[in-house]
Amino acid sequence: MTMLLTQSETVIREAAQRAVELAARRGARARASVQHEGIAKTAMRDGEIETAERSGSQSLSLTVCHEGRRGSASTAGFNQASIERVVAEAILIAGHVQPDPDADLPLAESLAFASPAPPLYADSPRSPEAMLEAAGAMDRIAGRIAASDSRLRTGESVAVATEGLWAVATSDGFCRSALRSNDARWIVILAQDESGGISEFCQSQERRADALTSAEQLAKSAADRACRSLGARSIGSRHCSVLFEPRTAASLVDSLAGALTGAAQYRRMSFLPDPLGRAVAAAHLELREDPFEPLGLASGGFDSEGIAGSPRAIMRGGVVEKLFLSTYSGRKLGMASTGNADGYYNLRLTSTAESGDWAAMLHMLGTGLVVTQFQGGKTDPASGNWTQAVRGFWVEGGEVMHAVTDVTLAGSMPAMLNGIRAVGQDAERMGAIRTGSILIDRMQLGGRA
Repeated sequence: MTMLLTQSETVIREAAQRAVELAARRGARARASVQHEGIAKTAMRDGEIETAERSGSQSLSLTVCHEGRRGSASTAGFNQASIERVVAEAILIAGHVQPDPDADLPLAESLAFASPAPPLYADSPRSPEAMLEAAGAMDRIAGRIAASDSRLRTGESVAVATEGLWAVATSDGFCRSALRSNDARWIVILAQDESGGISEFCQSQERRADALTSAEQLAKSAADRACRSLGARSIGSRHCSVLFEPRTAASLVDSLAGALTGAAQYRRMSFLPDPLGRAVAAAHLELREDPFEPLGLASGGFDSEGIAGSPRAIMRGGVVEKLFLSTYSGRKLGMASTGNADGYYNLRLTSTAESGDWAAMLHMLGTGLVVTQFQGGKTDPASGNWTQAVRGFWVEGGEVMHAVTDVTLAGSMPAMLNGIRAVGQDAERMGAIRTGSILIDRMQLGGRA
């Protein structure tokens, strides 16, 4: 039973259908996407409530195709007047853009009228009172841990719950909706000694509260990370092996996926041009996508165009097999949509090469840098040039020597992908991406002169 929503699934479906019907009366094909969301959030620090709020939002977005032109507009209202106004605005906007045959809506036969729908909602305690209780429990545990070590202080402990409804309707008679949930917790711990201070956090996000990492483990992990980061210092410039822990490794997977989107490909803004059938990464790597993972954070039965994705290998043996395509980007490339108009679904990077748990990955690293945090940088999407200021640890003989700061890593994504020696069995999920730690044989480290 939902606790945070004030609109019903029937209401949002009817709003979406009404918008496309009104657009049809004016001679336009249309697609409407309607969302409604309720959020409860509480943040506590040292026994005091810093934030306690309940909020909600709703929107209706309409895309029309009229005389070879496409226009879009949105509104927060679901009443007749608001919907009539958004239809008029979308058609007006369409009249001012250049015709583009590739911008037309998908064909009816490509729509997911009856494809499977993975469960995206789970019952959990999500009332404001439940968030207050959850944040308070984390705050007390964090306080107890901080009291046992004079270097530590508690930061904020935050509990957030979200419930949402989403519906898509088109002029072809397609209308489907989905109910979604999301629960999140995070804890911030501060550490300080004569060398200075640092704050660290740990978080957990799932679609059901009982699947979240325990408050005890979140607080312990945040405290351990903060303590390990004390005494950080720079090191000299060199080439070395680099081990990205799972939460930083996910950014490498995201960069790889971004280079394989249809938009990046047809705009020629990808460091992996024309990748299909081409080896772009180490031969032991595989990247898979699964839209139908039950309660997956990036699962879905259809995208915002009404097209279903499919479980598939994006990359196998280091060779690219598939792209992430919307209807528009697919047409630009002469291909069909893959149901990825909203981005990729759940991705998992795996490897057939020798690896192990975190301790085993440190042993494989031997001597080199562990990256625990990015502090600013970028990846050039066209060239793949990669630069990041990082924090982490210096490791020798598989043992952590000291924390590291004020260093910069540089490389190129194609070389980094081919230089991956192992993917750890310490897999974690960061949003849509699941990966273990990633060990790259050789990167340029810029430190003190």
